[in-house]
Amino acid sequence: MYQDVRIYAGLFNGEERAKLELAQGRIAYVHVVPGSVSVNSIEPGAGDAEKLAIERSVDITGGTNAEVLVFDLSRIA
Repeated sequence: MYQDVRIYAGLFNGEERAKLELAQGRIAYVHVVPGSVSVNSIEPGAGDAEKLAIERSVDITGGTNAEVLVFDLSRIA
C-alpha cells in the first residue's frame, strides 16, 4: 500500500480502553469488524464504521467481543 496511513488493530471485551491522539491534518476511520464498542461516545456495531474528521483523538471503550481497526489517514486537500 502506497499511502500515508497508519493501521491499528485491537480486541475489546469489557474494561479494555484505547486512546489514539491524531496529529494536525489527520483523520481517523474506525471499522468494527465483529462485536460492538463505544468510539468517542458513538456506538457502532459489527460491520459499522465511523469517520472522525473533526476530533483530535479516538477513544475506544466498552467493547463486547469486538475487533476494531483504526486507520489514521492524511487529510486529503
